[in-house]
Amino acid sequence: MELKKKLQQTLIKKATGYKVTESVCEYSMDENEVKLLKKKVSTKYYPPDLSAINLLLGQKETDYKNYTDEELEAEKQKILNLLKEN
Repeated sequence: MELKKKLQQTLIKKATGYKVTESVCEYSMDENEVKLLKKKVSTKYYPPDLSAINLLLGQKETDYKNYTDEELEAEKQKILNLLKEN
C-alpha cells in the first residue's frame, strides 16, 4: 500500500509541475588534498504534464488544440479543483 501512495504522490507532483534544485561542483587536487573550486546551484522547473493529468482524471488523451480559450480555462479550473480534492 505504501508504494501505491508514493506513486500517487509522484503522479500528482508531475501533474502539477515541480522544481528541482541541482548542484554542480568542480574540485581540484592540490598536494594530496581535494579542494572545492566552484559550486553552481541551479533550480530547474518542470511544467505540469498533460499525460499525468489525464491519468489522474481517468480520461483518455484529449486534443486541446481545438479548444477555445474559454474551454481551456474551464478545463484548467476543473483540473485544479480535482487536484485540491486529492
